[in-house]
Amino acid sequence: MLALPQMNCVRSSLHNSCNRNFKHRDSKSFPNVAFLPSLRRSRNLAVRAESETEAEIFIDIPDPEHIILCDSFPATAALRGHFDERFADPLKTTSDRFVWDFWNVPGQYLLHRTPADAFFPPELYDQLEDSLIEYGERVLGCRGISPIWLSFYTDGCRQEFHTDSPHGPWAFVLSLTNWDSRTFAGGETMLLNPNVLDFWRGFDSSQGLETKQLVTLIEPNFGQLTVFDPRFPHGVRIVEGGDRDPRQGRVVLHGWFTSPTPFFNGTLDDEIVTPVLNESLGSLYEALAELPPAVGTATLRLTVGPDGKMVGLEFLTNTVMMRPQGCSGDVDDARIDVLGCICDHLASIEWPESDGTTEITMPFIFE
Repeated sequence: MLALPQMNCVRSSLHNSCNRNFKHRDSKSFPNVAFLPSLRRSRNLAVRAESETEAEIFIDIPDPEHIILCDSFPATAALRGHFDERFADPLKTTSDRFVWDFWNVPGQYLLHRTPADAFFPPELYDQLEDSLIEYGERVLGCRGISPIWLSFYTDGCRQEFHTDSPHGPWAFVLSLTNWDSRTFAGGETMLLNPNVLDFWRGFDSSQGLETKQLVTLIEPNFGQLTVFDPRFPHGVRIVEGGDRDPRQGRVVLHGWFTSPTPFFNGTLDDEIVTPVLNESLGSLYEALAELPPAVGTATLRLTVGPDGKMVGLEFLTNTVMMRPQGCSGDVDDARIDVLGCICDHLASIEWPESDGTTEITMPFIFE
């Protein structure tokens, strides 16, 4: 099912509560629409020109991508410095040392965790939160984040495989771990590979499989932001050995990107954008209803020029997979049909003229 109600366009607002899961930038939004990757292989879709004077626009349709890595994320050095300072003197007994939960769910989770805003000073936490929200909007089309956790793992700590589907379309892990100088083994983020989740489709009885063919292991290098599709079973490899000093363990910030919400930046007026989009999206929903069922998120960014013509259309993210029970043909072809249908309809919208360009970000949620 594609969850796509009609949209109402409103100006953005800023939410500052500590447990919020939605915080805006300065762009304009359509909050009542629910729009919704894994080896990367792309196909090109040519959007046909409407006249001989217009050029075709080729749109790259990516395969589902379920892992995104970003090195050298902002503010990590200062965050790590504060973490080290707080644990520098083990004899210090001030109240700020007593914020940790030793989370022990036998057979599933074993780690130390605390809300990040209870550990870091407000100026550091706000910088962290703003950097994550800006990244989520710019790269993922998500306009909010969940409350952020800070966790450390020493000898014996781990997370067994689990999924986090209800929390948001993307999970994140921001590493503060001094990975290059570690003295422990383990501590990598583990994700089951897509071929395991759809094991029999490509099964080859002549080939044996080992861990590297079944599980992706992601090292938590210092300053690296790891973003992944939380529908995939994932966990943390058990930490073995090393010093029990928290500063020598696996140290990470983690949570979920939320609120995949349509929004736009530019010169088109919201009172004009809303009815134009609604009229086009109605026919898009009807066309998608005739195609095999899909599940996942696809976020696209549409650029409209001053003359009202589309000058660009790109995928920011794509985790769309076809449901096997409703797809009798080739799943790759069916997925291309679904995503191509979205591109065709967005490219066919006739926009009014304006004084400049406008970027419209459109997340599509398939459930």
